[in-house]
Amino acid sequence: MEEERRLTRAVVAALSGLGALEELLRREDVENIHVHGCDRVILELADGTMERWPHPVADTDAELVEMLAAMFARQGQTSREFNAGQPLGNLRIGAGGPLGARVAAVIEVSDRPRVAIRRHRLVDVSLDELVANGTLDPPLGLFLRAAVRAGCNMIISGGPAAGKTTLLRALCAEIPDAEHVVTVEEEYELGLHLGPRLLVTPLEARPANAEGIGEVSLDDLLKQTLRHSPSRVIVGEVRAGEVTAMLRALGNGAAGGMCTIHATSALAVFDRICALGQLANPPLAIDAAHQWTASAIDLVVHVARTDRRQPPGLRRTRYVSEVVEVGPIGDAGRPDTTRLFEPDPVTWRAVPAYTPSRALLERLERHGFDRRQLDAADMRIAPGVLRDGAR
Repeated sequence: MEEERRLTRAVVAALSGLGALEELLRREDVENIHVHGCDRVILELADGTMERWPHPVADTDAELVEMLAAMFARQGQTSREFNAGQPLGNLRIGAGGPLGARVAAVIEVSDRPRVAIRRHRLVDVSLDELVANGTLDPPLGLFLRAAVRAGCNMIISGGPAAGKTTLLRALCAEIPDAEHVVTVEEEYELGLHLGPRLLVTPLEARPANAEGIGEVSLDDLLKQTLRHSPSRVIVGEVRAGEVTAMLRALGNGAAGGMCTIHATSALAVFDRICALGQLANPPLAIDAAHQWTASAIDLVVHVARTDRRQPPGLRRTRYVSEVVEVGPIGDAGRPDTTRLFEPDPVTWRAVPAYTPSRALLERLERHGFDRRQLDAADMRIAPGVLRDGAR
């Protein structure tokens, strides 16, 4: 009976176009699947441990490439080419959970076909759940809930696999149902349009075909969002010159926009925005990048990931490490900043540090926030702006 069930699963997987990958995508403990050729598969589990999968996902590398080409042609929102002329591919597939999984694949430019599949494990996540699993402390959870409801524009920063998208999804769950939300993503990851929310317009970028035509970039989509009368604009991740369109979208008066960005710390976000602005066409001057950031962004929330070796294996933790309030341009020509939450010296999780500005605090209190939640006994009054623009 077990052999018959395995055979049935194999036939269904072959018909779906996912082949042997479908069995791996069903595993709840798998976070990333790394395929380095048809016969070398490494599973990265949610706790950070690595597991070698003993079975090949295809008989040959050529068969693996054929399977990937069919996947890119049929599995996504739009048909995408994946061949020698288009050797780099990115795609969201429906398998792997309610939000599916993100596939990144390369051929020709590597010695063997290489595929990385990231499952979206945490789907219906809330701030309360992030508090329960230790990602946030209760005061920070209450602070972020009020910040979303008050319409603060936020950037969620962090390194790869730090939990930026999960936190962004939890923050989006706090947006009032009556508001029209437009999401802009390279591949669908947030999945707000799959939930009960009524007013969601999901937009997904599209790469050019082998002839170099048909591309719809994030920059194109961000310009289009303003024609849809959004209450909020949510950008999955900013990676390049579309940062200028993102800043325009968040600064056009539609409060409560959010996005994610790769950065090593909250304060490094400003340099990161300047660097990405240089990739825009035309490039965004550094002074202009600072001015646009100061006018468009209210808060930067930084998430971090720590892997610790603990018997019998690896223990992975993700947590918010700091929150920075963004102020106007200071004497140094950069946005003034106040570190509202800073890393605890023991746990490294964000704990209250300095009081928010009066304007921000009043905005939060109008949406139910109690300043006593910040534990005033441990807070410090910001003494002023230092030479580097940080309080």
